[in-house]
Amino acid sequence: MSNSDKSLDEQIADVEKRLARRRAELRVFVAEARSRVSVTKTIPVAVVAALAVGFAASRFVRKPARPIPRAVDKRSRSTRLMGAIAGAMLPPLIRPLQHVAAQWLAERMHRSAR
Repeated sequence: MSNSDKSLDEQIADVEKRLARRRAELRVFVAEARSRVSVTKTIPVAVVAALAVGFAASRFVRKPARPIPRAVDKRSRSTRLMGAIAGAMLPPLIRPLQHVAAQWLAERMHRSAR
């Protein structure tokens, strides 16, 4: 049966069914996109917040440090150099771990939403 053979009411009903199906697909797509965005933005914010709370707590708990005289510094130059290199390399190494964690959380959230 072609469109010209259908009555106007049947054609309108078909169009309304297609619109309803598209709206439902769009709702699912929007919900999935929203959860992805919230997860990817939440993980770095949570890490920063945890670090801030940790640093704030450590400032109140620990004893004031005694200054180390420069001549008595027991760390060798190579140890200090390795510490500086490790500090520079740490952020690029953590980013892939954040990405994997974000994907895992999104997958878990998507499974629980079903």
